[in-house]
Amino acid sequence: MSAHQPWTVFHAPYPLEENPTAASRLRPLRMRQAFEQIGYRVLDLTGTVRERRARLAALRERLNAGERPDFLYCENSTQPNLLATGTREGLRAPALDYRVMALMRRHRIPVGVFYRDAYWTVPGQDLGVYHRVANALQRLDLMGYRRNGVHFFLPSEPMHALIGLGEGDSYSALPPAGEEGHVLDLPSSGEGLRLVYVGGLGQHYVLTDFVTALTATDGVSMDLVTREVQWASAVRQDPRLADPRITPLHLGSKELLPVYERAHIGLLTVEPSAYRDIAVPVKLFEYLSYGRPVIATAGTEAGRVIAANGAGWVVPYDADEMRVLLEHLRACPEEVRERARLARAAAADNTWAERARTAACRLTEGRA
Repeated sequence: MSAHQPWTVFHAPYPLEENPTAASRLRPLRMRQAFEQIGYRVLDLTGTVRERRARLAALRERLNAGERPDFLYCENSTQPNLLATGTREGLRAPALDYRVMALMRRHRIPVGVFYRDAYWTVPGQDLGVYHRVANALQRLDLMGYRRNGVHFFLPSEPMHALIGLGEGDSYSALPPAGEEGHVLDLPSSGEGLRLVYVGGLGQHYVLTDFVTALTATDGVSMDLVTREVQWASAVRQDPRLADPRITPLHLGSKELLPVYERAHIGLLTVEPSAYRDIAVPVKLFEYLSYGRPVIATAGTEAGRVIAANGAGWVVPYDADEMRVLLEHLRACPEEVRERARLARAAAADNTWAERARTAACRLTEGRA
């Protein structure tokens, strides 16, 4: 390994998973791999409290010896950072993650943080004791980031208003992406149109109108990949999900290839909301990376991305309009093939490596 090879520090307040089932754990893994792919040596500052303490000590020694990374890149937690690995462990070192940022600040090394979610800012959330405490900790996290002069990377630029960033803050969009080399040919349409949905079910992932449309349309089926506990709860609330045209699957990220091989179209037909207006799901770019066009809901950031690239269809969250679209696509496989071509083009411009290059350029711009 060349002594002149640039290096960076990658931080997250939790261990990385090799086969994550949640998008919130998939993105950090892909970004860490992407920094290595574009030529960086990566010093890992993730893990349990004990692991992060040891790695911070090793980093401090390198800095004191005169070594200088290009930047620190952080992926925060959906939960407040103190709770990212559980309350008991977090209380062992509540300020550990801000000590990392403060150390880099003292050495004049730029810090970027991908700020993942802002569910806690949306009105109407559960305000029980846990959520009130969690919301207070989220505000403390923001204060810690600002005090350390970080650059905020956001899923979409409009998200800055939701979390209260303003003129005194540095921020830019760094949406999710897809992996290179995953594009698949479309399967035959001889047995009908097959769809795939990968993601959550429940409060922020309402598919009710789409389920109504699907179960009213012949010749269309769906693989639904979600966590088993969410599936069980969703079926109790909407028994139509047990329709034989819907196949539930509980798989990790490394187990999805056969699912995408048999799918024609990816789905993001969730009910619009204030949060969906600014959120960019990881699965959007994962669908595209496999060459699958996407049906997305109007009034969502995902819908705007699909419309801008022509890589699918944007439909109102309305059961009748969704049913009409499904009937049309079932009868017009050539249109599906054309939108798949545009999905492949969009995938080539939206890889994790490109996101890593964007983050590195943003954090090092203006430096000698």
